[in-house]
This record gives sequence, C-alpha cells and structure tokens, in this order.
Amino acid sequence: MEPYLYDDLYALEETHWWHRNKRRLITSLLARFAPKKKIRIIDIGCGTGKNVETFARFGQSWGLDASKRAITFCRKRELTRIKQGTAENSGLPSGSFDVVTLLDVLEHTDDRKTIREMHRILAPCGLIVITVPAYRWMWSTWDVVLHHRRRYEKNDLERLMRESGFQIKKCSFVYSFLLLPVLIVRFVKTQVLRAPYGSDFRLSNPFLNWLMYGICGIESWCVVHGYVPFGTSIVCVGQKR
Repeated sequence: MEPYLYDDLYALEETHWWHRNKRRLITSLLARFAPKKKIRIIDIGCGTGKNVETFARFGQSWGLDASKRAITFCRKRELTRIKQGTAENSGLPSGSFDVVTLLDVLEHTDDRKTIREMHRILAPCGLIVITVPAYRWMWSTWDVVLHHRRRYEKNDLERLMRESGFQIKKCSFVYSFLLLPVLIVRFVKTQVLRAPYGSDFRLSNPFLNWLMYGICGIESWCVVHGYVPFGTSIVCVGQKR
C-alpha cells in the first residue's frame, strides 16, 4: 500500500472501530478454533504490529512484513519477534507455527504461492485465518491506493483453500451493514469530488466510532457462531490437512 498509509495505520490502529473490530473478530475465532494450549502464531503482513501485540495472549506471537517502514513501527511498539520477508517466500522453517493469520494481505500477493507457503510453515493440523475484500464488482480507486491485485468471490476463496490442502472450518462475509454506504462513499469520492483519494479510515466523530464498533460486535458474534450471507469482506478459517 502507499507509504503514508502506514502512518495512518499506526495512528488509528488502537482506536478506530474497523481495526478494533477486526482484532476482536479474529481473537474470537482463535478462541473457538485454535488448540487449547499456548500456541506459536504469526501475523503475515503484520503492518504496524498491533495484531502481533494482541495475539500474544494465545502464546508466542510473531510478525512478518515486507515493508521496512512497517518493521520500524513494530519496533516502536517494542516488538522483538518481527521478521522482514514476503508472504510468498517467508524464509521461515517448515512446520514452525500452529496458527497463521493473513488479515487483508492475500489480495496484495500471488495468492496461490502465498497459500502454499502458509501450508508449508504450518504444523500438521495448523490453522490459517484469512480476511480479504469481497466481490470483484466492488473494485474502486481505494483498491488501487491499497495496491490490491484483486477482490474475492467467496466460492473462489474456498476453492483456493481446498486446492492448497486446507479444510474449511469457517467462511463468512463480514461488514454486511457497510455494503451500501461503502458503494455510495467511494462513488462520491471518485466520480463527484475527483480529488486525490484520501484514506477511507479517517473518522473524527467519537460517537460514530463508538456506534460502529457496537454494531460490529453484534455482527461478529453472528460470524463466529453462524454465518453472514453478504458483506464487504470475507473471513475464512482453514485447517491444514
């Protein structure tokens, strides 16, 4: 993604409802599906490191990112288990992790190479947790700013997982309530305002931030315990066969 977005991420990752809810959702899925023991977990494409910090509650938490700028921000958080590398060729030992997370990362990579690499570094019966942007027809300037290569259809993601040696434990859409607002906002920003595309994460209203986080909490419970049939993102949990 654009370099300035790392500054944006570091500034907002602690407080913005989107980032807070993603951590809440993933930790809830890990609590349900991960082994009930201290695990070795790595966040691939860890960005500025807040996920690595959060996942430490489950055991030994690591992070990997291709960006030197991201690694610098991780050091600011005093994180030590951080490695520079790519998702397609991590350089990590085979079978070295119980859980791998790929949170809004797969769409930036050669996804088949990445999933095969995650399969390699996972221990037998290890878990992978993925979030990706949904629906090819939702492609917008924001995807270009983020350096996305693609958006995903749910069936295509599930097929990729199965063909790469994973059993699907959970696959659901997320952020169903955002579908129409996102389409409207991105249309206005690209077709009406026609200004340089700023971050979609800018949010200065504390009440709106609180409200969105609360709505997300209800939906996240539905995702963990059931299924959401549409949304702007997809979350998938797979187990190495």
